[in-house]
Amino acid sequence: MSTKDIYQDRSIVIRITILIAASLLILKAAQIQLFDHSYQNRAESTTIEKNIIYPSRGLIYDRNSKLLVNNKAMYDLMVTYRQINPTMDTQKFCKLLGIDTATFRQNLDKDWKSGRFSKSIPFEFLSNISAETYARFQESLYEFPGFFIQLKNVRGYPLNSAAQIFGYIGEVDQQKIDASKGQYVRGDYIGITGIEKSYESMLSGKKGIEYILKDNLGRLVGPYKKGALDSQAISGKDLIVSLDINLQQFGEELLKNKSGSIVAIEPNTGELLTMITAPTFDPNLLSVDNPNRNKEIQKLLTNEYKPMFDRSVMAKYPPGSIFKTVVGLVGLQEGVWSASNSVYCGGGYWNGNKLQKCHRHASCGNISNAIQNSCNTYFLLNSEEL
Repeated sequence: MSTKDIYQDRSIVIRITILIAASLLILKAAQIQLFDHSYQNRAESTTIEKNIIYPSRGLIYDRNSKLLVNNKAMYDLMVTYRQINPTMDTQKFCKLLGIDTATFRQNLDKDWKSGRFSKSIPFEFLSNISAETYARFQESLYEFPGFFIQLKNVRGYPLNSAAQIFGYIGEVDQQKIDASKGQYVRGDYIGITGIEKSYESMLSGKKGIEYILKDNLGRLVGPYKKGALDSQAISGKDLIVSLDINLQQFGEELLKNKSGSIVAIEPNTGELLTMITAPTFDPNLLSVDNPNRNKEIQKLLTNEYKPMFDRSVMAKYPPGSIFKTVVGLVGLQEGVWSASNSVYCGGGYWNGNKLQKCHRHASCGNISNAIQNSCNTYFLLNSEEL
């Protein structure tokens, strides 16, 4: 057999092999499309669901690395109105969640015309479900299409201190949602006051997205495209503040049952060591997972002693005796006074027809005694020489 014949035979074999393979593929495609409807049924019975993964909010520590603000898990029941099965077992649903049918109807009754809610976008149906309720409901969740559990993080304050400094988080309002360019949606939590508000962009982190497949009963089939389109949540950054929490708690104890403010600053660096305002309150009262949170806020807002008013930064006080140290320092630096200047104090200082009374103390023999006793007469008389 010649070389030419050999090549011709090989060419025929290759062509026949390709023809057989192509025929098999065509037959398989025909079988799937014309006779075997299992793939079509599977495609029709699965839906792609987009889940938001909420990041952990950044923790807050004091200057000595003591944990001041942490995170706690909270479960919210969300719903997409258009996906609700109208024939669902409402009685069983309510029994699992421990609510009545009136609450069920009320939580679904939204003002659709206002634009605040959409039947195609998930919204919060029930907030702060207990871990026990979550475990019980999760087993039957597939029976209620349109409903799903959303895990979120809320704040905890293990030391019950510095409430006004840390502030609190709460649900974002529509104005901030509109201004956030998609960063926030209804039901998200955001810093409302204090450090939580000032460092929101640092503490909040970045949401993740998970695409999953579910069957027509709402049961999980698996990740969509094996998770290729998913993105991981990025936790918020931790924050270390200059506060010394031991000093903060000591100052709060000193001002217990009093009204006032204490501020201590590190003179070499200007760092804030403590900033106390009294009366104060337990910051855990304003945690989102507190079922009585709204009532507690109203109590604090209507309290005649105004515990939510931060006297350290919001109140206006005349400098008073604090300014005496400034006057004394200027007098010494300018050489107008000496450290041993002595002034007789007879209980006050007459300024025209007005008596500026002084504390009951002996005459001040030097500036140290004058500062110690906060002597009005000493500083008023000596300041005339400046």
